[in-house]
Amino acid sequence: MDAEPPTGDDLNRMLVSMKQGVLQRAAETPPAHPRPWARRHLGLTLGLVALLGIGGAGGAAALLLPSPFEAAPAAVPTGEPETTTTPSATATPSTPRPVEPETTTVPEPALPLSCAELATRIDLGSFVPRAKEYDPGSYFPSEAASSLQAGVLECHWYPDGNEYADYSLGVVVSPAGDRGREWISGLSQSGLPSLGVGDVSAANCEPEFSPTCNTSTVAGEWWIETSARSTDAGAPAGDPAAHGAVVASVVAAIGDTTPPAPWVAPETSWSDTTCADLARADVAAAADNPLLTGPTETDRSQRTGILRTQSTAVDCSWSIGPDTTDDSMPLTWTTTTFAPGSGWAFGTRTPPGEAVAVAGADAASYACLSFEGAACTLDLLVDDTWVAVAGTYDPNAAPDPADRDRLVAVAEAVLAAQRG
Repeated sequence: MDAEPPTGDDLNRMLVSMKQGVLQRAAETPPAHPRPWARRHLGLTLGLVALLGIGGAGGAAALLLPSPFEAAPAAVPTGEPETTTTPSATATPSTPRPVEPETTTVPEPALPLSCAELATRIDLGSFVPRAKEYDPGSYFPSEAASSLQAGVLECHWYPDGNEYADYSLGVVVSPAGDRGREWISGLSQSGLPSLGVGDVSAANCEPEFSPTCNTSTVAGEWWIETSARSTDAGAPAGDPAAHGAVVASVVAAIGDTTPPAPWVAPETSWSDTTCADLARADVAAAADNPLLTGPTETDRSQRTGILRTQSTAVDCSWSIGPDTTDDSMPLTWTTTTFAPGSGWAFGTRTPPGEAVAVAGADAASYACLSFEGAACTLDLLVDDTWVAVAGTYDPNAAPDPADRDRLVAVAEAVLAAQRG
């Protein structure tokens, strides 16, 4: 028996073999079809998610591609090359583009096409009956701000615009083509087949029961992901060829468009802030609820390649235990979310509210919504970053000034912890 550990090429081959095995097992089962009743139940259980999470987590989960790793470049490339170009297991460095002066303080998608324009280029009706673009209304999460800062375009269509419906089609476009090549390299090694379009691509589809399909493609400098679901066996939602046609139409719509110079976020102390930094805040005392524990950072490992790699948003939550039945406490859930450098969103994408004073904030606005419970948000402008501190309360009681004061106290505790 050889007692020496493997080294050099032997070690590389062993690690690649182990990684491929894990990825293969992860890819064997496609993402589960999101059930509307489950999402509604989540909204009923967590009032804040119902009020503030519609269209955010649901859209991200619908675009899931199985990859437990960061899809780093492969040491040993596998699979056949696409018909158009020869894919590389490593990202090809592109020539840095000169940073041009910013023409706007508000970021926009890098692709100068709207979702409505894309809808006219694809066979939308075969995927979604009575298709209508999803309108999130006044809901604009920090993750959406972060995606815009990265130049990402997100489009989602549902029957009559209802995201709880059983049919959907999503298209997400990012200018991060090099990162997309790395991501797809890992997906291809897991055994996912190619779509046969673009430079490199991978697809994970379930064509039969509750058809679903999730794809990832790079064409030139653009990274394109699609997702769809349906309840009709054999529907286009689960057909790789149908998704390939959608991607081909998007590529044709892009044409020879090249991404503009990236939007540059201002320097801010929030760039290096994590939920662990905010753990110094005594949120339970500030909220007058000793049952609150946290913070817990939102797990983004279930996001797709684009939404997972391009977002810099951070979401930290404090909550009471799932088995707690004490309704006497006023604040049962609170979150602090932010996208570093997103100060542009304060007052432009945040809902109108009551101006309040918060120690440590340059400006603050307080607004509440009532639906399946009562949820209030304190939007803050702090060091060129928009920070949202939200809380959900007793669903049987309307928000009152005491609720606002508690949320202000939570915000001040969080900001003090962030400053260190």
